[in-house]
Amino acid sequence: MGLKIFLIVAFTISRLISPGAGKKIKAVALILGLSLQSCWWEPSPKADPGFPLTSTANINYKPLQALLKNQEWKAADRETFQILLKISQREQEGWLSQADVEQLDCEDLHSLANLWNYYSDNRFGFIRQQQIWESVGGVVGNYTPEIAEKFGDRVGWRRQGQWRTYQKLKFSKSAPEGHLPATTGNGVSGGVWNGVASITHRLKYCPIIDALRLKQWVEADWKTLEVLEPYREDTRSATASLLISEIPCSELQEIDRLWRKYSNNRFGFSIQTPLLKATGNKSKELNWEHYAQFERRVGWSSIHHQETDYNGVDPLTIPLGHFPYRLGYSYATFGSGFNRDWRLSFNPDCGF
Repeated sequence: MGLKIFLIVAFTISRLISPGAGKKIKAVALILGLSLQSCWWEPSPKADPGFPLTSTANINYKPLQALLKNQEWKAADRETFQILLKISQREQEGWLSQADVEQLDCEDLHSLANLWNYYSDNRFGFIRQQQIWESVGGVVGNYTPEIAEKFGDRVGWRRQGQWRTYQKLKFSKSAPEGHLPATTGNGVSGGVWNGVASITHRLKYCPIIDALRLKQWVEADWKTLEVLEPYREDTRSATASLLISEIPCSELQEIDRLWRKYSNNRFGFSIQTPLLKATGNKSKELNWEHYAQFERRVGWSSIHHQETDYNGVDPLTIPLGHFPYRLGYSYATFGSGFNRDWRLSFNPDCGF
């Protein structure tokens, strides 16, 4: 619509000016036309997002929302870091450690991530940075200088092999995707909290971690399934199940590490593996008699009768290797069906 109006105005102005008109008059006409174009092409502000801006730490997200809405990217970047410090109760220190990042409240972190993602049209924010980190070969939660440099090159934090200072970053929407937020000053190049690798790990796995910390084992099991949603046969389909054999080893290994850590080595894929072997099971080879023995060993055969008792209790009271369990959940039957033999479907190269 703006382009159509601009063309009409420009045509009208050109008709009013005779071929013999002076250059000054034509210049004025051109300036007027360009001004009208700028006015009519000014993008309208985005509507307020449909998601809630909730906060466990009692953070007011309205100031940050206003900055992002007005595309005041540098001020929004600084406000984001102040919020992270406040959530961590590190305002006096003015910096974060990796341990601080691992304690960031999930609710607040998601509010931050969603705001940046929404107002930048998925160009900036922790969600986009996670996607880029993984696209250059990185593993969420695993910081290496080599991946950090590849990431820095990709998002514009590095130039000609050198990390750029904070003052030389580009605070506009035309900056490379993932360029913001860059609140550590030099992004992932320094600092003690491992930058993108650390904060995106917290963002991705915090629902699992928080449930595990509270010994909400069943809740953590459901959250594990949710994290693996990208590996469904078709993420656009509500009935597509997981392609278990295609889940990357790095993903399985991190989930396994978290389950082992918070259950004192009672739960996890690597805990289930020796039990599988001890009952005669082999990867990709289904023998129902052997598999039924494994199910009995880990307590899956009677799960529907006991599961409500498994939240908030000492893991020693639950059969060894019982969790994770729900990767065999059947989307096609909305939970009424279950792919029982899912535990034999992992890529053998993952070691599980």
